[in-house]
Amino acid sequence: MYSRVYSISWPAEHTEALLAHYDSVIADAIRGSKHHIGHQVVSAGPTQWLLISNYTSRQGAEAAAPMVRDLISHMVENFGMSIEVIGEGDTTRAVS
Repeated sequence: MYSRVYSISWPAEHTEALLAHYDSVIADAIRGSKHHIGHQVVSAGPTQWLLISNYTSRQGAEAAAPMVRDLISHMVENFGMSIEVIGEGDTTRAVS
């Protein structure tokens, strides 16, 4: 498994719309992706998330990049969201 960790923030007035869009569009796209294993979203403040995106492999992460760019561009344009990768790498431990 390969993971990317993102820091995401947005203007407070777009919180409800951003969450609704994530639930109705992003979640379905991730579930339908053959390259994604899943997402975890961690609230790091009222207008900030840490997003852990898990992929089948580094190659899977690269293959998913065009889809991710398309999904993100809509959120940046419509909700004023900013996003940056703050870390990535192979998963060395996973406990369920």
